[in-house]
This record gives sequence, C-alpha cells and structure tokens, in this order.
Amino acid sequence: MTKGGKKKKIIMRQSVVSWNNRALATYRMPNGSPESMNITKHVLIVMDGMKEFTTEPLEWALENVINAGSTVTLLGVMPWLNIPLSSKTWLDVWPVGLEELSFVKEKNEWKSDLKYLKLQKVVDLCNKYGVFPQKKVIMGYPSRLLVVEQITTLHATWVVFDRHQKNDRKFYAGKLPCNMVMMNEEGEVDMIKGRPMIDSDSAVGESPASLLRLRS
Repeated sequence: MTKGGKKKKIIMRQSVVSWNNRALATYRMPNGSPESMNITKHVLIVMDGMKEFTTEPLEWALENVINAGSTVTLLGVMPWLNIPLSSKTWLDVWPVGLEELSFVKEKNEWKSDLKYLKLQKVVDLCNKYGVFPQKKVIMGYPSRLLVVEQITTLHATWVVFDRHQKNDRKFYAGKLPCNMVMMNEEGEVDMIKGRPMIDSDSAVGESPASLLRLRS
C-alpha cells in the first residue's frame, strides 16, 4: 500500500470511530436525569459460544453504555452440539452458572481452572461498575432468529455483538430498532444502524419488543 493510501485508510477509521462517539452521545442519557432513573437498562452481549470466551465486549459496554444499576446479560449462541464437540465447548465458561462461583471458591483448585478465573473476572468487572451480571446459553438453528427472540424477550435497550456475528450484521439491522454495536477485528466498535425509531425523543430506552409491537 502506498504512503498516501495508508494515510487515507487511517483517516477513514478515525471517521468511523468519531461517528460512533457522536452516536453514543446521542443515545446516552445523563446520570441522575428523570429519564435514566425511570428506565432499567438491560444490555445484551451476544457472543459465539463456539469461540474462546473473552471479556472484551463486556469491558467495552461497561466503559461506554452501561450505567450503575443496569443489568448485563452474556448470551452464548451455538448450534445443537454432538457429544465430542459438546465436551470441548463445555470446557469454557458457558456451562457454568455465575451462582456456582461461590461454591467453587471454597475449593483451592478453582484458581487453576481457566473457566472459573474468566467468570470471576466477569463478576469483578460488574461489581466495579455496579452492574448486575447474568449469563445465558441458547442452542438451535437458525441462531440469528433465536438471538432476535432473546433481544425482544429480555427487553434489551443496548446490544453488543462480538466480532464473530459480523456475517449477520445486515440481518440484525433490518430486524431491530434498538441501539446496536458490533466489535471489529481492531477491538473497536462499529454502530449498526437498525430500523428507525418511531419517535426518536420518546423511544430512547424503549425495548425492541415494545417498538415491534407498535409496528405490528
């Protein structure tokens, strides 16, 4: 790539990031405002349950869109698994409930088990920001329809997709009116422009389920 081409690529990336920041500023409500006090925000983080678990999407959400007192749900998405593949996948965090940590920590060997260390990091991060963590696994096909169902059922006001969901980006943009971002390969996020809100002033904080009902 030429020197000029490299400079152009950098400028384009900065443009995307700055647009994201402006969009975030538009959607976020100031702490302590009447609107933020009356709305219980629920942030859903959609992750490929077949890939190695990382706290990167959670950390981004905590630093950018989640207020204290909100709920964040880690959603692991995977197909129905055969026994050998299931055994490999179950070595990661998804089969372990967050409530199990307190019992596991009574045994010293938990500190040598990577999946428990990862879950403990999740709990520690959420405690630091005053957020209530949840974890859920969904299996089936087509997975993207199951994800949409979970977004509406959980009344998510923000959705953070990990980078492994990029192939379904257009699908989610056409189906959902909530605030959405997708992690990219550089560890940054790109805003997903979903279906337009009916009323941008009154719809801030509304869940996808309530907005979809209004459209039906």
